[in-house]
Amino acid sequence: MFILMIDTVIIEFELQAKHQLLFQAMLQGEDGLGFVRCVNGVQQLWTTSPQIEEIKEWLKCLPASFNLRILNEYICIKEEA
Repeated sequence: MFILMIDTVIIEFELQAKHQLLFQAMLQGEDGLGFVRCVNGVQQLWTTSPQIEEIKEWLKCLPASFNLRILNEYICIKEEA
């Protein structure tokens, strides 16, 4: 039996409040590329490991005026029981 393991990638970032709504709207237009959460006051972009390169390219294409700053990146690996 083959089990497909897809890891979750969490990118913590900093973005000015005035750009957050537009950022989320632009991300929604990318049809399943990822979603944004705020955990303990830290903004997080959640995606899957197969999409990480695509989302990094997408982040590079954002307007410079966003001044988006990547703070950290985590990979959450699902453990098999």
